[in-house]
Amino acid sequence: MSDESKELHILGKISGYYGVKGWVKIYSYTQPRENIVRYKSLKIRSGNNSKEQWQDIQLDSGKAHGKGVVAHFTNYDNREDSAVLIGAELAVHRSDFKPAAKDEYYWTDLINLTVINQEGVELGQISSLIETAANDVLVIKPTEDATDKTEILIPFVLDHYVKTVDLEAGTIMVDWLTEWNESNEKQ
Repeated sequence: MSDESKELHILGKISGYYGVKGWVKIYSYTQPRENIVRYKSLKIRSGNNSKEQWQDIQLDSGKAHGKGVVAHFTNYDNREDSAVLIGAELAVHRSDFKPAAKDEYYWTDLINLTVINQEGVELGQISSLIETAANDVLVIKPTEDATDKTEILIPFVLDHYVKTVDLEAGTIMVDWLTEWNESNEKQ
């Protein structure tokens, strides 16, 4: 994997046509979904082929539309031109993200952080996050030497369950007892 690929973050995928003037539908992974069109200079990789090289592409215009996002890219002015875009992934460099506000974090920055409880027990690493109506939830993959291989779900509630996030050290300190997982499994 090239150094550039490691620094790129996939924000969405072009999922279909929108009209006849080169506009396309985008399945956005951003929250809110229309945030993807804030980036005017993007990288594109055709057909989800991980061996394909990332190329530059310029966004002319984009907006939320219904439950999705539609966009128009420079030099793709009709349906035939935009046909090559269908199925392609869109990405940006991590350095293009706007700075997160105090006590806010990009999900991509939390993935793979090591989770440690207040007793100093390493619970595992964050493998993903789940969005719920109340709050986001950390999905923690247990450590290799853990006797219990069940994923741990911890609500991402700062100052309650999540005590500290140290991106530089690669750790999150949580108020979560290992016995909670064991007692919930017995129920």
